[in-house]
This record gives sequence, C-alpha cells and structure tokens, in this order.
Amino acid sequence: MDQEDLPLFKPEVERRRYRRVRLVTQVRCEALECDEIRVTRDVSLDGMFFEAKFPLPVDSELALTFRLRPDEPAISCRAKVIYSHIGMGMGVQFLDFSEAARQSLQKIVDEAS
Repeated sequence: MDQEDLPLFKPEVERRRYRRVRLVTQVRCEALECDEIRVTRDVSLDGMFFEAKFPLPVDSELALTFRLRPDEPAISCRAKVIYSHIGMGMGVQFLDFSEAARQSLQKIVDEAS
C-alpha cells in the first residue's frame, strides 16, 4: 500500500448504544447548589448533550427538567455527567427516565430518521 492510500485520520469507534438526534430545547439543571437553564444540542434514548462554558465534572449528578415539545408535559429526571469539556458543554446519561418519557423520546428519534 502506497502512502497515498493511507487514511488521513483513524476513525473513532462509536461507543454509543443509541442514535443521537438534534434537539434544541431548554433544560433546567439543578446540581451542586446551582440552578441554571441550559440549551441542548442533541438527545438519545440514553442521555443528552448541552452547552455549558463551565460544565460540571464527570460523575456529578444533577436533576433535569425539560420538554421534548412545547405542547408536551415537562419531563423530570436525574442524570449523571459522563462527558465534560470546558468551553463546549457536557453529556449526561439519564438515571431514572420514566417509561412514558422514554416512549415520547423514542417517537422523536423515530421521526428524525
């Protein structure tokens, strides 16, 4: 194989169990004596990513409240930070997502396909 045939970068292995879809919505985050409104970038059946200049550290737990659609009831759940990058944001994993919330989220993921 010639050097020209080598890939310019090595693709990362996808480790996510669920497909992410774009969802921009406000999320109320309560953790570490902090109560803030954040904006999501994407969501999956397992969690979400939202923007934050100063995200919480990995393994922090927080309470989330958000709506998947303006006309739907708010969803409240606990989550755990699994990815944190200063200046970008943080990825959280849902810890106690209800079955009704999961079904609503599944519908949004399916519609995005």
